[in-house]
Amino acid sequence: MMPSNQKRVLLFDEDFESMRDLKEHIEEEFGWYVTLTAEQSILERLTRERFDLLLVDVMIHPVSLDADGQEVRNVHFEDISWLRTGLEFLRRLRMGEFSQEASSGTPTDVPVIICSAVGDYSAEDALGNQIKVEGHMEKPFRLKEIVARMRELLED
Repeated sequence: MMPSNQKRVLLFDEDFESMRDLKEHIEEEFGWYVTLTAEQSILERLTRERFDLLLVDVMIHPVSLDADGQEVRNVHFEDISWLRTGLEFLRRLRMGEFSQEASSGTPTDVPVIICSAVGDYSAEDALGNQIKVEGHMEKPFRLKEIVARMRELLED
């Protein structure tokens, strides 16, 4: 059973291999509960589970491989290119699509850090400044930098 004050982090990314070190480091160093996924099932989980911080990749392919090499169906929105899946996910989050009730689900104002392999992308580009984000990290990122930013956001 998880302690009620334990921080919950969602790493919304399809690249399990590159994010596994970050997940393991956070869990070991801080004892936070970390979910690493971009699978379609995360949308429903967000309505019943509260996350305290999201790290969101802006580009999510419709299908990827999990840790066992099995194909998984990732979050996909009709008429949304995989290049913008993470941004559409954030737009819907901020609009309250995943918070069914005030007492359950992930709140619309949850802190978000965008991560992207696109070098000229910035947090200000998030759908024309319509999506509030607390930061941007370019991939590949330095573990110490991303952990420091996450810790700063969660320990306010």
